[in-house]
Amino acid sequence: MMARTPPNTAFRSLERALMRRRFRAVEVPLRLEFAALLTLIAGFLFWRIRVPLDGFARAAPPAQTAALVLGGLALLALAGGALAGARHATRLVRVPPGPSWLALPIESRALARHLAWDSSVPAALVAVPAAAGLVAAFGLIPAWWLGLLAAAFVWLLIEFTRLGCALAVRFAARRAVSPAGRTPLERVLMSPPRRRPVRDRGAAAWRQLPARVVMMRKDLMLSVRATPAGRRAALPLVLGALSVAVWWLPIEPPLRHFAAFVLALLASTAFAEWLVTLSGTDPFPVLRSLPVGVGVVWSARVGWAAAWTAALVLAHTLAARPLAGGAHSVFLVWLGGAALAITVLGVHYGITLYPRAEHAQRMLLLSLAIAMAASVMIPMLGWVLLLTAVLHSARRVPRWDRLEAS
Repeated sequence: MMARTPPNTAFRSLERALMRRRFRAVEVPLRLEFAALLTLIAGFLFWRIRVPLDGFARAAPPAQTAALVLGGLALLALAGGALAGARHATRLVRVPPGPSWLALPIESRALARHLAWDSSVPAALVAVPAAAGLVAAFGLIPAWWLGLLAAAFVWLLIEFTRLGCALAVRFAARRAVSPAGRTPLERVLMSPPRRRPVRDRGAAAWRQLPARVVMMRKDLMLSVRATPAGRRAALPLVLGALSVAVWWLPIEPPLRHFAAFVLALLASTAFAEWLVTLSGTDPFPVLRSLPVGVGVVWSARVGWAAAWTAALVLAHTLAARPLAGGAHSVFLVWLGGAALAITVLGVHYGITLYPRAEHAQRMLLLSLAIAMAASVMIPMLGWVLLLTAVLHSARRVPRWDRLEAS
């Protein structure tokens, strides 16, 4: 008789296999780019933390310096737990894993641990600033204290992610439509996902339109419905409206100028995320079976990017009247160039990493974060890095025809 494998052992084997598969799904150049971005971010954070921490350590005993570092690590662990909890709640509420998990002969506790682990993987990104903080504290406190602080951070991160995921299950169980008398996780898994009723629109009307126009119409239809793209469509519009409304605030002109530009960049980033999400909503087998090439997909999405940039520039042209003639033109040129570069970068990542929209989202945010960090360190360097990212990702666009479903 064969020995029965414990559920926890089986789940750990499954998790290791999932991590290997996800790692192999990322191309080697993309892995190197991802590692380089994380290294640059860690180096920038080290540079920003070391100087003030050194000044604090010169005026305080080592114990207080260690307490300050521990407080920062605790905040990072708390942020990681909040990220894991928010992601876990989103996955359970919007698209529950379904009753298929309940058909397996496993305990609810083991299943809850596995699902929480899957939602907690992105929380490991907080280890990057944590490592930068620990390296910045080297030489300011005893070396063996750094080992204790690192162990404390790992423990806090594990506990906070567990707490965040447990609260997410409780939150999802309160919204679940399922019979009582079950554990919170079982109630969530037995509850169907929340969907809007589908209206009968009658017979389909076939029209002859250019392929890129059809793609753009399809994108618009997905954005006004209860889809992932629809849930992201409102944020860029709200941020864009706020960036325009700033010009009427009774604040100092330089501050008003800066706030309008920052909000416009945030709005463009949200719009780029919407473009990436649109790429992820296209069913891979269906899209690849159609006579649609990368040129059609690229031109349709870049059309949205150009339309967004034109609308944003036009709105600020009418609203930014307090600026003088030369300053007004310079502001609009920089705003239009930045908005177009950010949104086109989102288009490129959405196409080159299709259908892995989550990877594209991470790469987009990391690229923009490193460009922002570089601008803080050396003026104009961030814009050079942003343009380089756009050109480098453009070279990968023709490979879309060789993508496979795996």
